[in-house]
Amino acid sequence: MKTRLLIILCFGILSTSAQTIWDGPNITFTKTNFADWTQQANQDRITSNVWITRKNTQGIFNINQEAGYVTTSPEDTEWAYGTTSNIGALTFKTWVETHGNNPPSMIGQDMVVHLISEDIYIDIKFLSWTSAAGGGGFSYERSTDSGLSTEEFSISKFSIFPNPSHSEINLQLPTSVTNASVKVFNILGKVVYSSSIYEVPINIANWNNGIYLVQVSDLENTKTKRFIKL
Repeated sequence: MKTRLLIILCFGILSTSAQTIWDGPNITFTKTNFADWTQQANQDRITSNVWITRKNTQGIFNINQEAGYVTTSPEDTEWAYGTTSNIGALTFKTWVETHGNNPPSMIGQDMVVHLISEDIYIDIKFLSWTSAAGGGGFSYERSTDSGLSTEEFSISKFSIFPNPSHSEINLQLPTSVTNASVKVFNILGKVVYSSSIYEVPINIANWNNGIYLVQVSDLENTKTKRFIKL
């Protein structure tokens, strides 16, 4: 009996220690009206499991785990009004149960979202919400992982995939990066593509085979990486 009790206590301690509260600097995520929700730029990829977005109507959902919004969306999350500083007193429910099927009522309210599988708690506050069939726009600010350096939120973390590629490339950046631009140079230094970072994927099917340089810039930094066209 004593052995069994000890095992239960140890399991409880381990379960509690797995809980993580993100208390790093806030970032703001915005999905504008009628933006393509299938594009990475319009998804808040909080972790590898939870990517929050919204179609042109209805509520938010986790596009990494579900095709669209249902009444239990976003999948793998639960929500509560309040802050992580008072987490023990919060009652978590589905997103729609929390706001009572009235998303605009969330605006300006302190909330906490719990990423269930990863046991991560995040402070979040909705800043805007487009109702009815207005285009599915919304925005919020949320806390981040305090274990990440500032560089994790900068353009230095952008990646190119697939690489090498025959037909198209995609650029993936931290969701905190905004107002970025992209240029692609061939091996001779000539600009062969120039556009906003959010106009991806980039069609390279008709480009000559070889090495290209992708340059991403925001107001403070510029980062260049290469890819190979096959």
